[in-house]
Amino acid sequence: TGIPTREGYDFLGWAETASATTAQYQPGGTFTKNADTTLYAVWKIKTYTITYNLGNGSGSIPSQTKTHGINITLSTTRPTPNDSAYEFKGWSESSGGSVQYQPGATFTKNANTTLYAIYQLKTYTITYNANGGSGAPGNQTKTHGVNLTLSSSRPSRSGYSFQGWSESSGGSVQYQPGGTFTK
Repeated sequence: TGIPTREGYDFLGWAETASATTAQYQPGGTFTKNADTTLYAVWKIKTYTITYNLGNGSGSIPSQTKTHGINITLSTTRPTPNDSAYEFKGWSESSGGSVQYQPGATFTKNANTTLYAIYQLKTYTITYNANGGSGAPGNQTKTHGVNLTLSSSRPSRSGYSFQGWSESSGGSVQYQPGGTFTK
């Protein structure tokens, strides 16, 4: 009265036909037929639920069902952060983890899984343009809500003295090297 096992399947019981999808007999059950009979194991492939936890975001991403051994494509829907200072970066299998999956990625794991939305403060690139000169500093990354200390490097241009930085090519000086950028 042992119960057979098969990777990726649940054993449902025994049946008299190989193609049966429901069991006629259970292990340890009573068999009353008076005839030679072959009993076939009835198997049901395992399925798993992939659930999306939006955390501090909004939207609607329905759960997905994954069949054992068959890869699925994760939803391409992206949640919207509840705070506009943040942006959605991807999904993780732990609520405080790092991004493991992007929307639309292939998911191969054979287990019920909750994917947690990962949000990060938005970042912005500060690019320096020497505006006819040379030696502009390299780009810097500014995090939303966090002041940035601008590069203290100064570009040079023959016949000119560097006055500072502006957000437009012909504008007045708004920032000095090593100054604070708060925008």
